[in-house]
Amino acid sequence: AGDAVVDTATEVGNTASDMVNDEASHAEQRQEINNNAKKALSRLFRESKEAKEFYDNAAGYAVFDSREFAFLIKTGFGSGVAVNKKNSARTYMKLASAGANIGGGIQYLQVIFIFPTELALHNFIYDGWSADADASAVGGDDSGQVGLTLADGTKIYQLVDTGVMLKASIGGTKYWKDADLN
Repeated sequence: AGDAVVDTATEVGNTASDMVNDEASHAEQRQEINNNAKKALSRLFRESKEAKEFYDNAAGYAVFDSREFAFLIKTGFGSGVAVNKKNSARTYMKLASAGANIGGGIQYLQVIFIFPTELALHNFIYDGWSADADASAVGGDDSGQVGLTLADGTKIYQLVDTGVMLKASIGGTKYWKDADLN
C-alpha cells in the first residue's frame, strides 16, 4: 500500500510538472510567433509603402510563418497570430496547405493578412478560412499595391527571399485556431 501511495504521488507530481512545463513551452511558442510577426510586418512595411498605409487604417492583421515542401505534391504547415488592433487581442492559429506542383524544393515564407474590418478579422478567427473556398479573390497590382485582395477587402501578402510578392498559389490552404496556444 505504501508503494502504491508513493507511486501515485510521483505520478501526480510528474503530471503537475508536465503541465507547468507545457505552459512554459506554450509561452515560449507564443513569444516566438509574436517576434516573427513583428519582424514580418517590419519587413513588409519597408518593402511596400502601400501595405503600411492599408495597415494603418485596418482593424487587424494576421501573420503566419510557413514551410512548404514540394515534389510533384506541395504540402505546407505553419503557425501564426491574428491581432485585433482595437483591443490588442491575440489569437494563435495554425495553417496547412496541399496541392499539385511542378518541380520541387523547400521554401520558407511568411503570409500576412491585413483585415479592413473587425467583421473580416472575426470571421477569419472564428470561422477559419480555406483559401480554395474563396473563389472571388482577385490578384494583381491594385493601384500600385502588390497583394491579393479578397471579396471582403482583406489584403494578403507573401514574403519570400526575393521580397514581397502576390500570394498566387493560395489555393488549398486552411487556417484555424490553435487549441493549445489559446
